[in-house]
Amino acid sequence: MFEEIKKIPYITARNFRMLYTYKLALSVSFISVVFNVFYMILFGGMFGVSNPETISQYQGNFISYLLVGSIGWSFLWSIMAATSDSLTEEMELGPFESILLTPTKVRTLMFSYSLYGCVIGLIVLIILTLVGFFLFGVSVFADASIFTVIIFILSIIMMLGFGMVFGGLTIWLKNIGVTVELLRDIATFFCGVYFPVAVIPEVFQPIARYFPFYYSITGLRLSLTSTTTLPQIMFYVYILFILSISITLIGLVILKIGLNKAKKDGSLAFY
Repeated sequence: MFEEIKKIPYITARNFRMLYTYKLALSVSFISVVFNVFYMILFGGMFGVSNPETISQYQGNFISYLLVGSIGWSFLWSIMAATSDSLTEEMELGPFESILLTPTKVRTLMFSYSLYGCVIGLIVLIILTLVGFFLFGVSVFADASIFTVIIFILSIIMMLGFGMVFGGLTIWLKNIGVTVELLRDIATFFCGVYFPVAVIPEVFQPIARYFPFYYSITGLRLSLTSTTTLPQIMFYVYILFILSISITLIGLVILKIGLNKAKKDGSLAFY
């Protein structure tokens, strides 16, 4: 086990060296996140949205609401994108089969990809926090607590599980199309990232509770709200704890099934 742990920083560093090779793509990816937030803020301002009643429980600040949603969502999907895209790239370029010929376990690869995504997500978090403070005078983490950290940690574990789910499906099916992007777009609509669930047509509002990401985003918002009570925040902590464990276990199973099938078919290096 210790030998596997020692490999994680090397695999993670390799991913960063590859990322830094394409400096323009790296810069544009961060700039696009910032411009997306500006777009949403200006879009809301165009309709005179400032302190809508629908976000009153989150202290009613529309800009703060958008920044928290953007930070949480970017952080979560940085992990998902890192795990899914990195594995796909390994299969396309060919190193995946070579790596598996060594004692390195697939779980070690997935954890390294997740750590890589966490660092990317942390960079986005810092950028958006600074943008909010210097341009809009909003201190996003002014009321942060230990529960904010706990929710981030549980969300990281949950997204690692999702990464293994889609990683296993990629190994198994070779091409899952835009499944991840479709899930992201649908979840963005239902999980209250840029607007409250309360503004969705009432018939669709219950659907939000079936998306695990909803509990990460809403829990993060509540952990940054000074009026949140202990029972309120603990509800989201309990739900995220259950989700993180169950989705990670499901991810491990699907990853193992996909890997065994690919080995049997001799298609580890074929994409």
